[in-house]
Amino acid sequence: MNFISPSRIIQITIADAINLVFGTLLTPREISLEVGYPKYEAHYTSSIALAIANRLNLSPLQIAEVIALTCSQNPAITSQWQIQALGKGWLNIFLSDQYIAESLLALEQWHIEGITNYEGFWQKSDISIDFTNKSLDPIVQYAYARCCALIRLAKLFDGAAKPHHQKSVPCFTVQSLHLEPAEIGLLMQNLAIAAYLESENSTSSNKSRTKLSRSLAESFLQFYDHCRIFGVNREVALRRLLLIRITQKLLLAIAPPEINYAMYL
Repeated sequence: MNFISPSRIIQITIADAINLVFGTLLTPREISLEVGYPKYEAHYTSSIALAIANRLNLSPLQIAEVIALTCSQNPAITSQWQIQALGKGWLNIFLSDQYIAESLLALEQWHIEGITNYEGFWQKSDISIDFTNKSLDPIVQYAYARCCALIRLAKLFDGAAKPHHQKSVPCFTVQSLHLEPAEIGLLMQNLAIAAYLESENSTSSNKSRTKLSRSLAESFLQFYDHCRIFGVNREVALRRLLLIRITQKLLLAIAPPEINYAMYL
C-alpha cells in the first residue's frame, strides 16, 4: 500500500490555509515542520509563521493564530490533529489517538520497494549483498539486532510477532492507546524516516540517512530500556511488537544500499 506521512499531510494543509487566507503561493515543502517530541509535548512544531512574517508585514503570532484558526475550522482536520499557536509565533501540532493508531498500522502495511516480509522479518529482496562495514554506527547495528531478537523471542511464545496485514483486524484498540513517552518518541522517529523515504530527494544525502538512522536507533534503545514487551497486557505487548517490527523495517530501509543486516535474521 502507499503511505503518506502525517507530516506531509500537515504541510499540505498548512500551505493551503496560508495561501487561502493571505493569497500567497507557498508549496507544502516550504512549510518547516520538525518532530517536536520529546523536547516539546507536541508531536510536531513549525516556525513557518516566523519565516513569512516580513513578507506579509504581520507579526508571527498573528499569522500563527490565523493559521491555527483556519485549520481548526475543518472537522476533517481536527479529527486527526490539533494545531495551536503560541509564544512568538510557533505552531504546535498534536496527533489524535485515532490518527496515531492509523499511522502505526499504515507503517506496518507500507510496501517499501526492495523490502519484503519473510517469516515475520523484513528483508531486502536482494540478500546476496551483506558485509561488515566498519563505517556503520555500532549503535544502529545493535538496535537492529535487538529488534530481530525481540521479534524472534515473541514468535517462540505464541506467534505474536507475525505481521498484521489486515486493517480490519487491528492488534490494539484506540481506547487502549495510552503510549508511554518512549513509545511516542520511537513512533515519531519512524515517521520522520518514512517522510524522508517518501520524498523525492530521499537518495540525495547520505549524511541525512546517517543522522536519521542514529536518531531512530537511540529512540529504540530508550524504548527498549523503558517499555516492557513481555509480562504486560496483551494489547500493550502487541502494540509494542508492532513498533519493533516497524523499526526493524525502517532501519533496514534507511541503511546504505549494500547493507541488509542478514546476519541478524
